[in-house]
Order: sequence, then C-alpha cells, then structure tokens
Amino acid sequence: MATEPPQGSNAPIGSTVGLVLPGGGARAAYQVGVLKAIAQMLPDSPNPFPVIVGTSAGAVAATVLATEALRWQRAVAALEKVWANFHVSQVFLVDAPSMLRSGLHWMLSLLSGGWLLPPPLSLFDNSPLRRLLAKNIDFRHLQRSINRGHLRALALCATGYNSAASVAFFQAAGDRAPWLRQQRVGHLLRIVPLNIVFL
Repeated sequence: MATEPPQGSNAPIGSTVGLVLPGGGARAAYQVGVLKAIAQMLPDSPNPFPVIVGTSAGAVAATVLATEALRWQRAVAALEKVWANFHVSQVFLVDAPSMLRSGLHWMLSLLSGGWLLPPPLSLFDNSPLRRLLAKNIDFRHLQRSINRGHLRALALCATGYNSAASVAFFQAAGDRAPWLRQQRVGHLLRIVPLNIVFL
C-alpha cells in the first residue's frame, strides 16, 4: 500500500521502499557488496531505503545504515571496512578458557536440570560484539536520522525461543503502535546495543 513520506523526508514519493537484510553470518559480507554497488550507482543520493529491517548479522548492518542514514554512502563504506577486517573474536570469546567455561556451564545446567546453574543466555560469551557495537555505532544518531526525515523506521527481527513467534523490535517516525498477530509481534522501543546483542 502506498504511503506518503513524513514532512521533510528525502525518501521517494509513492510506495515505501524497504531494505531487508537477513542473517547468515558471512552472507552479510555479500550484502555489503550489493550495497556498495547501489551507493556507487547513486553517489549523490540520500538514503534510498526509508525502512530498513535486519536479523542476526543483517541486524548489525541495518543498524549501521539506519544510524548513519544522513551520510548513507559513508555508512556503506564503514560496513565494507568492518567486514574486510572481520574476525570471529570480535563476536564472541573463542580462547580456550572461555570455551571451557562455557562448556562446563552448559553441562552443569543440563545435568542438574538448572538446579546448580541456570541455562546461559547464549551458547558463547558475546561480550566482544557488545563492545564492537558500542565502539562503531552511535545509537543517538538513529533518532536524529528519523527526526530529520532520512529514515522512517528501523526494525530488528528475531524468533522467540519459547513462543516460536517472529518478533520485530522497531524504532520509527510518527505515532506507530506495537502489534500482535498470529506468531508475529512488534515491540516499539528505543534501540540500544543491549537489544541487538540478545537478538
């Protein structure tokens, strides 16, 4: 359905154009290649995607693009630089002591049925990812991009382990309401690093 852009928006008139970046680890590097080609084809264009959606690795790329929607070409260049120098240790701890600690935690939790230790929140310690995001993304710029009309919405999607529902955490322009449908949930919130790390 065609919708009108907010006042002062640099988004094209007519149907809303959205960018969806799925997960898949290294697949996100290919996405950056496509984005680079689009940026080269539109060298003087503002952000061509008023709605940006991402999941997993795509959520990180989507957040970079959304927070820097004002300087879209620069955001694509920054993503390319990150992926060109990317290492597993930037996502989670992979040293022997950390891996042993994580394995023992899981084993004790499973063997004791959660009596001795509760199940961990994640398979590995992903604190390096939190530090990487905090260092490279200024989350204050997200609302600024929205306020200035360079972005209409950013949504980060995940699947709930307990509910099996698709959950979208979103920050958007205007009076957008959360939603609840069959196996789909939308939570309106201010996106910060904690939200992304636990997707």
